[in-house]
Amino acid sequence: MYGRRSKHNPLWNSLVVGGIRDNDGGTFLGFVDLQGTTYEASTIATGYGAYIAQPLLRKAVEGNEETLTEEEAAKVLDDCMRVLFYRDARSSNTIQRATINASGTTITAPYKLDTEWAFAESVRGYGAP
Repeated sequence: MYGRRSKHNPLWNSLVVGGIRDNDGGTFLGFVDLQGTTYEASTIATGYGAYIAQPLLRKAVEGNEETLTEEEAAKVLDDCMRVLFYRDARSSNTIQRATINASGTTITAPYKLDTEWAFAESVRGYGAP
């Protein structure tokens, strides 16, 4: 990425990098963008998620990094992705989730989030009868 950026032909990507540190076995969650900007944080989101999901992630995770279980983290991520699905008309409710720990990396099979659209029946206006 650095070589492409230096030649003024960057890859237009925002990347999230996660893993386990070799020296102390601690966790790593980092971000890098097309200009080479990097940072580490306990929660990271890109694209539309940086605006909508990041506050939800911070509220649930920051300060609880050592006590948050994998099941609790999965629920938080599902809730964030559900909110993003409701807010973006061009998205899908089918997602995959990756988990990184000392044992290795696992990626779930694609699965659909439970969604509820019954509230839309009472919406009036904007051309709805």
